Amino acid sequence: MFSMIVKTLKALNSEQSAGQLATAISLALILGLTPLTSLHNVLVLLVALWFRVNLGMLILSYPLFALLGYLLSPQFDQFGYYLLNLASLQPLWTEFFNTAIGRWSNFYYSGVIGSLVISLVSAILLYPLFRWLINRYRDKCAAVVEKLRISKMLKATNFWRRYSES
Repeated sequence: MFSMIVKTLKALNSEQSAGQLATAISLALILGLTPLTSLHNVLVLLVALWFRVNLGMLILSYPLFALLGYLLSPQFDQFGYYLLNLASLQPLWTEFFNTAIGRWSNFYYSGVIGSLVISLVSAILLYPLFRWLINRYRDKCAAVVEKLRISKMLKATNFWRRYSES
């Protein structure tokens, strides 16, 4: 728990742009809300590596979104069922599922397609909010957190020194 707090504060106070941190959180949202063993998550991880987002922030954000995904999975399943049964999309699904990538994607499972669509829309819509919150923290809260007595006590520990050297 302590190390997660240290990693989060270190990432928020790092030289990385707010966009990189917000992208990491948005990608963690996609990873967390969708089933982890899905094929599209390989693409999400490749995007994370390609755009050089803060992997620590991605790893720290993932469990929160995974818990949220677990709690919302019945709604994702209902939405996916709705998408798979839309008459206007039937030709698209038939054509897609007749390809190798369509069969490997597991999009024929209502929970996978529903969670993916909702997570993609959520990530796109929440990215500006994540970026704004990070900038807001850096502008308004970072100096206050730095002056807190508990921050000074944490920085005096051997653990903090060892962690900040790595």
